[in-house]
Amino acid sequence: MSNKVKNYIKANLGSKQLGFAKKILKAISLPQQAFDESVGAYLNNFFPSKPETLNLLVNDVCNSRCQMCLIWQNKKDKELTPDELSDILSDGLFENIKYIGVSGGEPTLRSDLPEIYKAICSKSPKIKSTGVITNGIIHDVVKKRILESAAICQEHGINFNIMISIDGIEEIHDIVRGRKDNFESAVSLLKFFHEETDIPTSFGCTITTSNALYVDELLDYAKAERLYGRFRVAEYINRLYNAKQTQFIRSFDDKTSYHLGLFFFRAEHDFETAPSIKKTYKNIRGMLAENKPRFMGCPYQSKAVVLSAKGELLYCSPKSPSLGSTLDNSAKKLYFSNLFKRKEIIEKECSNCIHDYHVPLTARETVTSYIQAKKRRNKYSCLNLLKSAFKLSRKVEVIEVPANLSSESVLVVGWYGTETAGDKAILWSIINNLRSREHPPQNIYLSSLYPFISQWTLKEMSLDNISIVETYSKEFEATCNKTDEVVVGGGPLMDIEALGHILYAFIQATKNNAITRVEGCGIGPLKSPLYMSVVSEIFILSSHITLRDKASTARSLQELSAAKATTIPDPATEYVRFVKNSGLLEKSRPILGAGKNISCFLREWSVEYRGDLSQAEFNAVKLQFEKQLAQLVLKISDKKKLNVHLLPMHTFHVGGDDRVFNRKFAKKITSLAIENQIQIDVAFARGPISPIEILQSMYHSQLSLCMRFHSVLFAENLGVPYLAIDYTNGGKIRAFLESKNKLDRLISLQDIALGIWQDKLKCIEECA
Repeated sequence: MSNKVKNYIKANLGSKQLGFAKKILKAISLPQQAFDESVGAYLNNFFPSKPETLNLLVNDVCNSRCQMCLIWQNKKDKELTPDELSDILSDGLFENIKYIGVSGGEPTLRSDLPEIYKAICSKSPKIKSTGVITNGIIHDVVKKRILESAAICQEHGINFNIMISIDGIEEIHDIVRGRKDNFESAVSLLKFFHEETDIPTSFGCTITTSNALYVDELLDYAKAERLYGRFRVAEYINRLYNAKQTQFIRSFDDKTSYHLGLFFFRAEHDFETAPSIKKTYKNIRGMLAENKPRFMGCPYQSKAVVLSAKGELLYCSPKSPSLGSTLDNSAKKLYFSNLFKRKEIIEKECSNCIHDYHVPLTARETVTSYIQAKKRRNKYSCLNLLKSAFKLSRKVEVIEVPANLSSESVLVVGWYGTETAGDKAILWSIINNLRSREHPPQNIYLSSLYPFISQWTLKEMSLDNISIVETYSKEFEATCNKTDEVVVGGGPLMDIEALGHILYAFIQATKNNAITRVEGCGIGPLKSPLYMSVVSEIFILSSHITLRDKASTARSLQELSAAKATTIPDPATEYVRFVKNSGLLEKSRPILGAGKNISCFLREWSVEYRGDLSQAEFNAVKLQFEKQLAQLVLKISDKKKLNVHLLPMHTFHVGGDDRVFNRKFAKKITSLAIENQIQIDVAFARGPISPIEILQSMYHSQLSLCMRFHSVLFAENLGVPYLAIDYTNGGKIRAFLESKNKLDRLISLQDIALGIWQDKLKCIEECA
């Protein structure tokens, strides 16, 4: 499509129309893309193509001292001159090159960098774009040489971009890069090029063991400052001479690998927009958190090549040997006469390479994703499932005592794969009850929306010999058909389309005369007539129902077609009591330190809890709540001389990662303390936190400030001092405390926002 047509479409269509038009154009182009990919892959086996991307290393020295690279130990050696580069680029191998990425070493150490770009821009056939990666250490020199290089590219009509290395905030970046004050110069350059030029500018973050726990803070910073960047994991790369840097490169412990899995999920879904980069982040997550091999391809397997500062040709930076010097030999001959070496690299090295070489979505991936999503929508549509359920003979035998069951295989369904600390405790209790039967099941399956989350949960909770099946997968459907018992394990039955997978499992179980149980769930928020019908159908198909509060039980019987339902304590209670009685808490040391503290289990007040407030009213109350909450915590901390510990009950992007709020709140309370000249020690958890670590922190704190429901339940059952914040406007937290005659421990979010907490300060201080 011509640029004129593209510009006309952009100028004459609204945003929704433009989005629809893009989808139509993409669909039209898919057959051609599929044909090109298939034919290209086939022909490449017999007639290997010439590269389209060149990674040009203009020097092999550096003024940084990075943990993941030892180039800085080199002394200056042979560097291609601009004239030599021009001669090399005239070789037939490079006639299809569209992009040349300039790196090093540190490219801006070359005083003739603009001349290098003249050679690049003078290449024939002409390239489309080029760019440079810099560490930004020598601020003024970097700025001058990049501006000069960009001007040359502009004169030749060639696009130019910059990536500046930033591996963390302030001293974290300086530690990774081995240079004091590098962060200040790098960020200054990043903001200059981003704000004062029209040059596309981004940052690049390389993750080592030193900054792995700090990358979320860099992402927070990027979002707040509206900066764009990319994240990669340090890899063993031959040209970086880093084979011995084992303490920094890919040596994460299991917990840090899981943390990075959470991070790359967040980066994929809450930051990155380009499909190819999202694909890379998903691949990295799979390799780190699930021990999967690399599932995506790499441009260097067929469409990219590396040229070193000495003129040596390489198939890729990580694992390729030098193919020879292009100063003495034809680049084309070197490239095509050594293809067996590239094949060896692909066969032996690529599956374990985590380097961030990006490839676009293939036509097959696009079509497969579309078909799978459409099938899922149809098969698991709540509306369609209700129609299927109505056709069943719905006379389900009601059972009285689940402990007497002798099912050989059990499937647990629910919101697993997005579980909070409370959900983990619930799962422990459900599994414990199953295994406490006189005839425990031989096989237990756990349905998980995001299996890497549940894999960690099982490890964290010491739950062995449980098979995870991915929700909506063929394996899930097969498991629904072969198990003797299906259990909805804890959590709320609420207004969410994902209720469909629970109803699906119950329908299949009913068809196969399997037992169906709802164990310890709550109800709500549930207002949608559609989802109320789904929950009603789940209850109709249930052999046994227990719910975690009286309000849910009453509603199930009065509004939601339950034949019989019993109220039991929330299943998480059993886990808390087990830990409390184990003697583990007395001997433990809180994860954020043993000093006297107020432990805060807070969360973002999200828009689904705004009730009858308008968006503007909600925003105003939220702002005031966070301001007053900081004052409340600071007041208690100062008066009682307590440290402030901020801990998450949930650490996954889906459902709201509490660590995001905690980092923001830590800044707010620290700033307020400085403003009021108050000495305060604020600490927040950077990595994931287990339920037992939460209980340890509560046990040793002078006061727990709780928002999420299960933090209140944990504190109450531990018997420790706590204050609960009701952010649901009279929901399950209030009902729970009312059942315990502990409403004096409750304060509403609105009262905090209005500053009324000060009237309750004496009671709060007595708790502490």
